[in-house]
Amino acid sequence: MTHETMFGAARWIDDPAGSDAPLFMRKFHAAGTEPAQITICGLGFFELYLNGKKVSEDRLVPNASNYEARDLSKLGYPLFDSLGFRIYVMQYDLTPYLAPGENALCVLVGNGYYNQKERTAEGPVAYGTPKLCYRLELGGETLVSDAQTTVHPGFVTFNNLYDGERQDYRLLPADAAAFRPSREIPAPESDFQLQIGPPDRVIRSLTPQLLVEEADGWKLYDAGENTVGYAVFCCDTPGTEITVAYAEVLGGREHYGIPFRENYQTDVFITDGKAREYRPFFTWHGFRYFRVRGAEPVRVDVLHADCPVTAAFTSDNETLNWLFDTFIHTQLCNMHAGVPSDCPHRERLGYTGDGQLCAAAVLQLLDCRSFYRKWLEDIADCQCRVSGHVQHTAPLMGGGGGPCGWGGAIVEVPYQYYKAYGDSAVLEEFLPRMLRYFDYLETRSENGLVCREEPDGWCLGDWCPPEPVILPEPFVNTCLYIRQMQQAQEIAALLGEPTRTAHLQARIDRCRRAVEVAYFSPASGLFLGDAQGASCLAMLAGLGNEKTKKRVIEKYAALGHFDTGIIATPALIDWLFANGAGQVAFDLLTSQHTVSFAEMRRQGATTIWENWSGRSSQNHPMFGACVKSVLTELLGMRQAPGTAGYEDVVISPVFVDGLDHAAGHMTTCRGRIAVAFEKHGKTAAVTVTADPGMRVRFDCSGVCAPVEGTQTFTLNLD
Repeated sequence: MTHETMFGAARWIDDPAGSDAPLFMRKFHAAGTEPAQITICGLGFFELYLNGKKVSEDRLVPNASNYEARDLSKLGYPLFDSLGFRIYVMQYDLTPYLAPGENALCVLVGNGYYNQKERTAEGPVAYGTPKLCYRLELGGETLVSDAQTTVHPGFVTFNNLYDGERQDYRLLPADAAAFRPSREIPAPESDFQLQIGPPDRVIRSLTPQLLVEEADGWKLYDAGENTVGYAVFCCDTPGTEITVAYAEVLGGREHYGIPFRENYQTDVFITDGKAREYRPFFTWHGFRYFRVRGAEPVRVDVLHADCPVTAAFTSDNETLNWLFDTFIHTQLCNMHAGVPSDCPHRERLGYTGDGQLCAAAVLQLLDCRSFYRKWLEDIADCQCRVSGHVQHTAPLMGGGGGPCGWGGAIVEVPYQYYKAYGDSAVLEEFLPRMLRYFDYLETRSENGLVCREEPDGWCLGDWCPPEPVILPEPFVNTCLYIRQMQQAQEIAALLGEPTRTAHLQARIDRCRRAVEVAYFSPASGLFLGDAQGASCLAMLAGLGNEKTKKRVIEKYAALGHFDTGIIATPALIDWLFANGAGQVAFDLLTSQHTVSFAEMRRQGATTIWENWSGRSSQNHPMFGACVKSVLTELLGMRQAPGTAGYEDVVISPVFVDGLDHAAGHMTTCRGRIAVAFEKHGKTAAVTVTADPGMRVRFDCSGVCAPVEGTQTFTLNLD
């Protein structure tokens, strides 16, 4: 929509004094019984109040986006792409908040991603300063934002996503006389639409434990888990300065976790003596520990996107249970403002690499349809209209990455979304974008290998294996390119238009030949000696032979632990299960080696680490992408080949040594499915429950039968 279609005669306004978090006010009269609805957007984030009461439980709205055009030439590596832009707008029913007579509408606006100017690791990424626009429908009357809306510099004197907030409640305006006229400014040039993604909300609360009282009045607390949100404080003594800083780890080894840093993830509150709770408005923190001076915490509020968990798993293997639950927790820690981030503290960016790796698992485990539909729009906006290049972060906030393992999100995320929900309209929308991206990759290829990306930019292949990356970037990206072209061919066939991708077969054949010539050894049957999962990446692209298959299974059966990075790890698990090596896949997932999920658990991790060693962030979901196999393979809840949206489900568990009982469920777009099994020697009892109307059949160990309601099947495992 255009600005006029969304807001009518409303004008965008700001504080002419340029305050960091302006407080806007508009007074109006109402009978107190007429319907009232507001259409509103405050950039970057806003909180809306009517007569002193907060309207809704929403936080960090509107969702972050590629808001409007800005200079990209000064990013960490220069970009000159032509992108798409959109700004999300909220609507609220104000009727329950109205009072007869005079009413006061107040809006507090902060920086968010829109005016993020403190962290410059990716270069300058800010769009503009805080601003507001609204249209209030009150009975038959319309009130709009314009110069009649007054503004005050506010009591939030500093706010930044990464560094934190400073609030001084002594600066709260005493009355309307403290406000001054706002300034009317031009509307951002963008597409305006109502927010489709879920807002952030306080999902639950924790009771922190006091660890130690330190010098200078500092107290150190443990929230009990690595989490996201903030501590909440109460203090009725005026003029008290409450300072709170957040960290993942306490001292220890350099570069392990996110430690306490001066002026980073730090909030300061100066009280005015009135009874209220103190918490940040325009950021969240990623932490397990926090230290406080000036007050004691009331609780810790966990804040992230409102995406309920819709799946569960439990078994007699504690490592597997930990992995399943910890992935979900880690992923939720990384869902804020409509963006699936890489980490909730250091970067907080929607990396297309991390996001596409985890998409299938997240769509399986959470109620996140609208969240990912929104992120698909971000990915689309971050594709160059001219070249077809897809950025490494969506919305674009800089960041390193590579071609197919990052930009390939333009293929993988729509494909997984379709598989989860059966929404073919998404495929129709994105297929032309996929083909444009493939044309871009052709311009970045030599002799059939994808070998570069943008000038002066990153061109990663795989990332974060336990040892330094040795897989050549052209090998990884070309294998992924082949697989993504195959997905596009499947999509075109699903849409009944296979001719749209007929030209891709010649590219696929050329790329396959190039990979085999450059990287395959016929003598060993392996690609690059199968270092860091090379051969499974090739086989998922249709390369290799029976010798390759045999050697890879033998290697990992003997090795007993991962040697892979973020791309090859889920690819390896997928390939092993798909090729009858479920025991090897299970053994890797539950390995007790130091390079393992079990090691993270032994070290007390409550979120998944960015690196197998625990270096850097300890809250990155990407290695957990392989969790999807717990439900689809070990419990066997699979979609029938060629189907989507769980229209046809086949239950076929994979039985392995070391797992004698397991149970779990998932809630799909068509209903809930639950599977539980118990092994007794050479037999197993499998109980399946399916919601009415679902088409589910059991097909395992020679037993085939439709499932209606709850049924138990006894299997001979010989």
